[in-house]
Amino acid sequence: MKKMNWGKLCIAAGLLIAPLWTQAQLVKGVIKTDSIESMQIAYSPDGNMMNLMYQDITPAADGSFSWDFNLPEQTNDIGIYVDNEIFGARVEQGKTIVVNLTKNKKKGTMDVKFEGDNAVLSNYYNAYSQAFDIMKYFSPDPSESKTIAEYRAILEKEYTDLKKKLPSIKDKKELAYYTKLTDGMYKWTKIRILMDQAENEGKSLKSYPEYVEEVNSIDPNDADNLRTNLIFAWLGGQQKVVNDFYGDQTEYYLESIDIAEKQITNPVVLQALKSYIGHTFFSYGSANSDVDRFWKRYQEFAADQPELLANYAIKVKSLTGTTSGSEVPYNPTLTRADGSSCQLSDLYGSVLYIDVWATWCAPCCKEIPHLEKLVEQYKGNDKIRFVSISVDQNRNAWLKKLEKDQPEWEQYILSKEEEKQFMSYWGIGGIPRFIMLNKEGRIVQSDAPRPSDEQLIEMINSQL
Repeated sequence: MKKMNWGKLCIAAGLLIAPLWTQAQLVKGVIKTDSIESMQIAYSPDGNMMNLMYQDITPAADGSFSWDFNLPEQTNDIGIYVDNEIFGARVEQGKTIVVNLTKNKKKGTMDVKFEGDNAVLSNYYNAYSQAFDIMKYFSPDPSESKTIAEYRAILEKEYTDLKKKLPSIKDKKELAYYTKLTDGMYKWTKIRILMDQAENEGKSLKSYPEYVEEVNSIDPNDADNLRTNLIFAWLGGQQKVVNDFYGDQTEYYLESIDIAEKQITNPVVLQALKSYIGHTFFSYGSANSDVDRFWKRYQEFAADQPELLANYAIKVKSLTGTTSGSEVPYNPTLTRADGSSCQLSDLYGSVLYIDVWATWCAPCCKEIPHLEKLVEQYKGNDKIRFVSISVDQNRNAWLKKLEKDQPEWEQYILSKEEEKQFMSYWGIGGIPRFIMLNKEGRIVQSDAPRPSDEQLIEMINSQL
């Protein structure tokens, strides 16, 4: 199992399911298509979207597939991903949902049909999953992005159309659940778009009255809000410390802990926030922060979750091993677009500015035009070398991006196993990440300024 990036998957299935299974599974089906690169099922064991797990699925030669899991809850909503498409389904312990997916050659996408147990609920959750598919509301490629007004219009239409489908659910309890889920995800998506608007306009989120109104309407002790990310939106809305994404974030995350301890009374929500605060700090805030100070406070905060602390103890060790002047903690094998490979150490001899990225990562792609200008500025200077290392697991998506952009600096990709080792040793939990090494291969900065940061040129020049 692995944690999924923003990438997605697509499935195709036949119209009739042969009796290929001797036992009941939560999910079974047949996928009918020429070929697929990846297929996964995403699920949250406890309903917390921060705890999504992803399990690879390999269909048989005839396209049949199945999946089973010992659910901690009687029912669960899952995502089914194949390549670039997402589907949703309702699963229930002791029952089987049959998923038929067929390639629509005219549209170039998959058609889905549900049979068996919970087909009606699966139809609705599938529509829900597609309505709130994050890829509808942002593009990893800035050149293909829509305006904020266009994204808002898409959201309003999807929400209106989805609400019209709710009456298909006849069970009152299920209807109430999916109505609440739908309204919550609509609110979260609106907040998510407002976040992009604030970034684009260079404003504080709290300067938008609509954002303040939406955040203040969230009940932080309602565990159902974990299913739609609203708890995490609420936490951000309570913060008074401004988060400096490129600087020291220690105070911001310490304040997060204080807010959670003072205002959260629901133990389920509190446990989720303990995980969330640790995850976000070590993924995005730790590189330029006081790790020792945060870690001391966090160990007190999450003392009742020893497994969580053990996991982040590894992160702390990685961070302390990648300080300025240290040797590179891991020497990965890098693969070029033509399939040839080299070691990272083979590139030593010049100052290395390394871009760790992926095609599905919007912030990564937003930095590409800035990196292009940087490469042009130092063109012909053999004292500096620019290197992009992709952590894409979809190699074809990476190759297509390279074909489209035609970058003039070195491009490499990591294998699945190399990516796991590389990210672990460097303590990287989120991308983009930029690393600078000196000509001897020692670390100058493990979380270097982005290409869009004016301070980067000064840092580069200091090493030449």
